[in-house]
Amino acid sequence: MEQYGLTPKGPNIKRLDIILDEMHSDLSKKLGVNTKQNPQSLLNHLLTNIGDQIAELWELGLDVYYAMYPSTAEGIDLDNAAQFGGSTRELAAPSYYHILCTGIDGTVIPSGTLIASDTNPATQLTINENQIISRGAFNKAAIKTTVPEISSPLTVVLNSKPYSYTPKAKVAANEALQGLAEAIEDEDFLVVFDAENTVMRIEAVDPVSANTMILSESLTTETVGSVVTFATVEDGDIRVINGAITKIVKAVPGMMSVTNVGDYIAGQFAETDIEFRRSYVNKIFNRSSSMLESIKSAILENVQGVISVAPYENATDEVDDMGRWPHSIEVVVDGGDSAEIAKQILQKKAGGINTYGSVEVSLRGIYGEEIIIRFNRPTYVNVWFKVGVTLSKGSNPPINYIDLIKEQILDSVGKLEAGESVVPQKFNLSVPGIDYMDVWVAETTGGEGKPSQYPNRSISVTAREKAVTEGYRIEVVIDG
Repeated sequence: MEQYGLTPKGPNIKRLDIILDEMHSDLSKKLGVNTKQNPQSLLNHLLTNIGDQIAELWELGLDVYYAMYPSTAEGIDLDNAAQFGGSTRELAAPSYYHILCTGIDGTVIPSGTLIASDTNPATQLTINENQIISRGAFNKAAIKTTVPEISSPLTVVLNSKPYSYTPKAKVAANEALQGLAEAIEDEDFLVVFDAENTVMRIEAVDPVSANTMILSESLTTETVGSVVTFATVEDGDIRVINGAITKIVKAVPGMMSVTNVGDYIAGQFAETDIEFRRSYVNKIFNRSSSMLESIKSAILENVQGVISVAPYENATDEVDDMGRWPHSIEVVVDGGDSAEIAKQILQKKAGGINTYGSVEVSLRGIYGEEIIIRFNRPTYVNVWFKVGVTLSKGSNPPINYIDLIKEQILDSVGKLEAGESVVPQKFNLSVPGIDYMDVWVAETTGGEGKPSQYPNRSISVTAREKAVTEGYRIEVVIDG
């Protein structure tokens, strides 16, 4: 007899027909009559109802069994099962933008302030706690004198570095300000004198940095620009080009203008079951003893907006072919906040292992010492596809077969991490009604337009590059 329940090959449940056969067989032996002979009998109806309830219990047991494993669980059961591996589902989150808020020094931007993009439809953003426009955390500033003539020294202290100008005699304010502007030589700032408005304008080279400024007696600020982080009102990866967020929906006294600068931090929708299962495989390495996999998992788990992570290590005593220092690691991260990425690398890397990359973030150790963490951002390689399709003679493809092909290619390329080459043969493209698909590819970088030829069958990508594509870069043609 076939074994039911939890077998060496997994669960095997009893179906309703088997349950009814067993119940009728046992009862027929007891009563000495065939209880199945009359399907319309009261006894048959009773056994059928009871058997149906028992079959549902078997199915419940099967559901409980499969709810224990991330590969088969669904919904809340998937969340519970994944927690055994230390992973949780990514919840919905807004996108975050660095907003340069310009206004009067000391202006408080209250919680709930609304700003919006100058686009159609508009993207609204807000903050959840009070912020302040201050020379103590400035990015841009316009400085003027408080008196029409200057005879005493003028001093500006930028990030603890003092810069002074001392007139030889009493001079006009514009001359003194010009002299002070010429005296400031700091690679972190751009300084110009605006003769028309008689102000000295200071702008940080890093568009999202916060810097301190102290002014001497005869100087004051006309306007100050501080970078404040705003969140989109709606969740999801909402992308707005730089300079497009300019509207102040809810006016703030003292705040004159806003604009988005630097890179944004991509938001997200809550992970679907399919997405969560996929990310679970990467995140579970957070408990790994492998340093590289632990770093990758920690960044994916804890840093919002990260699309992909590719870690590499040079364990030798020599500089390797990619320029990595001896006994160093290089992490190529697409998306996410630089400071948060650096924190995860610092927490997971082994002691004595250096970090390599062009992005440098200064962190503080447990004793207050400065620690420089480095990593890289990938260079995007734009991949163009030309797909030749051979239609089936016996059946027609769906009307939207071109869209179906594009969706499969976009999904396959989207899963590639930095350093992974583009090999269309591995995409397993398949659409009903199409017998054969032949794919040619080409690559461009930067602002290059559509290639004139598609000479390749695959695209090789280096460790510091990442392949990307868009729907308009995929062309589908019918062969013959």
